[in-house]
Amino acid sequence: MGVFKRQDRKQRPWCYEFRGNGTLYKQSGFATMKEAQDAEAVARIEAKAAVTRLAFSEVVRTRLEFVRAYYPKELTNNITRLRKFAPWEQLDCRDITSEMVRQRLIELKNEGMKQAYVNKHLVALKSVFQMQFEEGRLPRNPCRGVKMMPVERFVKYIPPADDIEKVLALAGELDRTYLTVIWQCAARVREINNLTWEDIDFQRRHARLWTRKKRGGNLTDRLVDMTDRCFNALKKAQWLRDKHSPYVFTNPLMAQKYPEAPVRWKYDYRDKFFHRLCRLAGVREMGYHALRHHRASEMADQGMSLPYIKEQLGHEDISTTSLYLQSLGIKR
Repeated sequence: MGVFKRQDRKQRPWCYEFRGNGTLYKQSGFATMKEAQDAEAVARIEAKAAVTRLAFSEVVRTRLEFVRAYYPKELTNNITRLRKFAPWEQLDCRDITSEMVRQRLIELKNEGMKQAYVNKHLVALKSVFQMQFEEGRLPRNPCRGVKMMPVERFVKYIPPADDIEKVLALAGELDRTYLTVIWQCAARVREINNLTWEDIDFQRRHARLWTRKKRGGNLTDRLVDMTDRCFNALKKAQWLRDKHSPYVFTNPLMAQKYPEAPVRWKYDYRDKFFHRLCRLAGVREMGYHALRHHRASEMADQGMSLPYIKEQLGHEDISTTSLYLQSLGIKR
């Protein structure tokens, strides 16, 4: 019968009534048709869900199959995090409450887990229930309304230009060029590792960088303006290049080891040499991303507009750029 209005009632006249699996479900006393429709929708979900047991272990398995298919790089993290909820594996998902979720997160924190990692466990768990909710098997996601643990915010490190120069002075010619391009393009390190000569336009003085803005997402590109220093560094890279490699920066050891697989010649896995150079230079150790921090702060100090900085950094939202600069201690 669905939603209907009782003519014999002036106040709260709306009702719903339907039959499911041989059972009559009905309720009255709603003030508006919308209120009755919402209540009926929830009741239908609950009626449908009551037919079969929804074991927590089964919905976790379903979620992991989805992650394996769409976000394979995230599979290991999801498995590790969801194992922390193994005591629930025999429970019906409809019996898991928000309070149970909240208490389990507190237990993880009390066991010594950092609050930021506790939050990652909540995100993984929420995704498990959300999939079932969106497919109509759960009337409500029990993680809804459970607050993230507070995480201490800190200002990101911006290395002084003098420290960067000291490191560059000790680097070999190819490594110095590599670090200079990362720095001057305000790039993520993987973007420079993937940089090919086809992505370089010396005439227009820009480089096309490719990245995945979201884990598991498609590669997207953006054009980054070359500074004079970046332009000169890339010109020098032309003289240093491996003529058989499509990449601007080629790892010669990988090229020798896998001569038939150019895709493996990228400058990946160069994580230690930068820290070693910092120690030799007697400066605070900095990661590749610190070079991006420095260039972002430099663009802000030079009065470049927020939309321009957004495009150079490759952010999707200008609000992300604003928050990014705030995390560097820069107010715009």
